[in-house]
Amino acid sequence: MEPIITVCHLDFTYPCGKKVLHDITLEIHRGEKFGIIGASGAGKSTLMHHLNGICRGSGEITVDNQVIGRVPDREIRNKVGLVFQNPEDQLFCPTVFEDVAFGLINRGMSQEQVIRQVDKTLNDLNISDYRDLPSHHLSFGEKKKVALATILAMSPDIICLDEPFANLDYATVFQLIDLIDSIPQTRIIISQEILLSLAICDRLAVMKQGRILKVSKAAEIASDHDLLEEAGLDYRPFLDRITQLFSVS
Repeated sequence: MEPIITVCHLDFTYPCGKKVLHDITLEIHRGEKFGIIGASGAGKSTLMHHLNGICRGSGEITVDNQVIGRVPDREIRNKVGLVFQNPEDQLFCPTVFEDVAFGLINRGMSQEQVIRQVDKTLNDLNISDYRDLPSHHLSFGEKKKVALATILAMSPDIICLDEPFANLDYATVFQLIDLIDSIPQTRIIISQEILLSLAICDRLAVMKQGRILKVSKAAEIASDHDLLEEAGLDYRPFLDRITQLFSVS
């Protein structure tokens, strides 16, 4: 498959001197659902922030044949949209409509175009009922959907979602999985939720302490328990405990 993102020998150290990414090399294919998984502090979000130029380390990142740092940041950020873990980092306007319209207005679109695009995006995500509501009055799960809408409205080629399932109830998680499945763009899911990542992603990169341990199909990652244990993601102890509970009952 054709890569839409290529990361070559990426290293990154914060100004305080803490090195958080070590020789990251990977390819993400056009149109796939690619997961970057690891325990807290593995470097997942820092890697994501390199994919549209928010962070800059050594090495080379190519997005749709454009090398980050050699073209204007605006061109890369038009291609790669980031949905942050906390939706309140993206929602700051009085209403949902205005939040979703904000980026479109900044692009210089006409009022008619903005209205058409916002309404289409809200309809595509089945959240048209939120259109005129104050964003800050929504539930956390509803805010997550609106944050996704603010990015989808901009029509990027790639959408990165940072911990999309965090702090959500199961019903909302399943709704969000369906939403992510319905998006045609390349989707990059950053998560420490191993079972949910296995359920939604085509391939996974497993990270530990700023390094990639393995990149493979989700089914192969799921069966590599030694790898998951090393990365702090092994789900077998939970399954064993559940099995024991049912066997006792």
